[in-house]
Amino acid sequence: MRCSNRNPAWMSFVLKPMSFGALGLLLAASSFAAAPTLESVLTRMDTAASNWQGMRAKVEWVRYTSLVDDKNSESGKIVVRRSKSGNVAMLIEFEQPNHYYLSVNGTKVEIYKPKIKTVEEYNLSKSRKKLESALLLGFGTAGKYLLEHYDISVVGDEQIAGHSSIKLDLQPQDSKAEMNNRHLEMWISTTNWQVVQQKVYDISPGDYRLYSYSDIEINPSFKISEFKFNLLSGTKRVHPQR
Repeated sequence: MRCSNRNPAWMSFVLKPMSFGALGLLLAASSFAAAPTLESVLTRMDTAASNWQGMRAKVEWVRYTSLVDDKNSESGKIVVRRSKSGNVAMLIEFEQPNHYYLSVNGTKVEIYKPKIKTVEEYNLSKSRKKLESALLLGFGTAGKYLLEHYDISVVGDEQIAGHSSIKLDLQPQDSKAEMNNRHLEMWISTTNWQVVQQKVYDISPGDYRLYSYSDIEINPSFKISEFKFNLLSGTKRVHPQR
């Protein structure tokens, strides 16, 4: 398949101008046989988030554009960790259909394209909320955070990638918030109470982005090298924002 040097579709979304205790869990799970309430789901997410330090998983990102009935899918591997200060670092190696890397460290975003030996650097300090809603929401997210920013309802239970999950519908409370989405859907695993799938509906009717995670490892041991590019000799750095 032809390799494209264009930035992936999510990048245009992020860069648009502003207008994103184990015992407790065990006891909670035992009482979850009845239909889940929103309060019970968010409480379990709070408990899980308090212990969340990072994850490693397989990832698939799907972008659907209704106007041209076009669906693009990218898949690969992801590692995410959160420091004690709360800073989030993420690195995704996309393997299909094109091989490239995406790194997020705080508000610094880098895209490494080995085929053309180029690293693109972006500073999203002015778009922090957009970055969080576009890429980082769902990684160790607490229920109380969601409740502060969204009107939430429980849709029901579903099986996602082998996980029993609870589907939530989230409507942004602030219509003028720094997000370019109508609303979100989240699938929360009833095993680890973390997001296993997230669907973000764009402003354009019918358009959405679907983020799915499988083979998830919570709080694994990381190597420093997992969050760094192994750059080929002769790789250049560019700054598209300048």
